[in-house]
Amino acid sequence: MSDAYAGAMDAIRTGRLQQEMVDTYQRALTGGMFYAVSWLVVGLYGDAFARAPAASWALTLAFLLLATWRFVHRPLQDGDGPAIANWLLLHWGIVLATTALWGVLFFWAMWDPGFGRAQTTALLFTLGLATAIAHAFSMRRSFAFAGVALLCVPGLVLLWVRPEGRADGLMMVIYLVYVVIALLRAYVEYQQRLDLDQELRNQRDLFSRQSRIDPLTELANRRQFADVLDHAAGRAAGTGSPLTLLLLDVDHFKRINDSHGHSVGDACLMAIAARLRTAFQQPGDLPARIGGEEFGVVLDGQGINAALARAEAFRLEQATHPIALEGVAVTATVSIGLAQYDPAVHDDMDALYHAADGAVYAAKATGRDRVCLAPAVEAVPA
Repeated sequence: MSDAYAGAMDAIRTGRLQQEMVDTYQRALTGGMFYAVSWLVVGLYGDAFARAPAASWALTLAFLLLATWRFVHRPLQDGDGPAIANWLLLHWGIVLATTALWGVLFFWAMWDPGFGRAQTTALLFTLGLATAIAHAFSMRRSFAFAGVALLCVPGLVLLWVRPEGRADGLMMVIYLVYVVIALLRAYVEYQQRLDLDQELRNQRDLFSRQSRIDPLTELANRRQFADVLDHAAGRAAGTGSPLTLLLLDVDHFKRINDSHGHSVGDACLMAIAARLRTAFQQPGDLPARIGGEEFGVVLDGQGINAALARAEAFRLEQATHPIALEGVAVTATVSIGLAQYDPAVHDDMDALYHAADGAVYAAKATGRDRVCLAPAVEAVPA
């Protein structure tokens, strides 16, 4: 497995986890308070606050604290896969602690005859909360099943142990079968939604890439080149950092097409692009195909001396190392023009581009296969 493929898969997994984190938080927000309200109804109508005030108020406080914890445990703004996974474990821990607490309450209500008719209320609330978990928290089947079990099993066991409660127990089992089916269906639908969201993101990223990448050479295209150059000039004007623009044309490219065919010409452009990518990969470099056999490189943070040395090294590489293509060796020399950005001279990016383009024409006019500086720019001693 290549590093690029592994990185892409990690990005997809992280994206799915991020979506799950946001969904888990949003769906858990309202549920916490329903546990507290449900207990108040059961406890008040079951006379629990009069018979066991300490336990009743402790349960109320615990539900309120857990509901508050759900709210304050907000999604991570910037986290990698492991960090998000840990966040999800903690948030699910809060949810499961709440369901376990309700399971204890449900057992108490079914065990204590003092709750009277509020036992039926507790049973109905329990089934309602189980249904809510099945529909709202289906993104993790194992945790959702655990939540339903913690809610229902303690009281359900008690109902089955007591003969007078078996009718309610049977009803509860039948309803839980529906809950399980609903949970499994909701899980499948949630995963399908994640898959669709990922496909839409992939399409968006692909369209964005296609709008900024030259399809033949896979270098930046003219649009991306212009945007990067414009932003680099803005920084250079504000901070005074150097910025150099390099433009190059492949010499006599029409002859290559006429002599060897357009497929060889295209392969030649692809090979030159690969060499550009290798030669100009420092931070601040952006090699691009501007059009036809014309290429450009934005050298953000690079002064004219260093840019001149690198341009000359690239020219020499092209001149002395023919490109092997389809059984033929093609020598493709290049004419290169350089211009350094000066806000006092260049009013805008068009002016800088025309300066570098003029240097390319000067290189062609004086014999090709050479590097020329824009007339307004001179190399200074290092």
